[in-house]
Amino acid sequence: MNPIKKDRQLWHRLEGYSFHERPLKRSLVDRLEEETGHSIDVCYILVEEYRRFMYLVGSTGETLAPSPIVNVVWQMHAEDTKAYFEDFCPRVIGRTIYHPGDLPSFQDDPAYLRTLDYYAEEFGRPQVQFWPDPDLATVRMSRILFWISGVLAIILSLVFSSLLFAGFGALLFFVTLFLRWKFSSLPLRAHRKGEMT
Repeated sequence: MNPIKKDRQLWHRLEGYSFHERPLKRSLVDRLEEETGHSIDVCYILVEEYRRFMYLVGSTGETLAPSPIVNVVWQMHAEDTKAYFEDFCPRVIGRTIYHPGDLPSFQDDPAYLRTLDYYAEEFGRPQVQFWPDPDLATVRMSRILFWISGVLAIILSLVFSSLLFAGFGALLFFVTLFLRWKFSSLPLRAHRKGEMT
């Protein structure tokens, strides 16, 4: 993480902005917890990831794209029009940033790749739970290779009656499951009645 931000004034304004107080009609963290079903701790992290995203948008002046879960936070904030358009954008960001209605899939959006690059420069490597890897083909292929290797090791253990191959196969299965859990992005849940995000 870069301790010195390129636009320190913007970062200080963002750090000083509370997503829990007026002019917000309701705390953004509370809304996230209620409407997404994520724990309060996860919701605090999501708001911080949104703060970082807004810093990147404000400091670069470019069109950037949020991750799907950070986009949910942005939508909720922008829905509180008075707090977002009359206070947050002019006072904190210094210009109005409109939320696009429909974002393309993050896997196909070059703006998402730019966002990840800027994020890495300013904050270090993003956590995949909040900023999933857009190269899903590589992720899927690595999972498939792990599973195939594990199955082959177990077959070899049966053919050669070897505990070494059986242990290796079991280890690959557990590593695959652990990596799938560790590097999966946060699930998006319905944040509106009847609406899936």
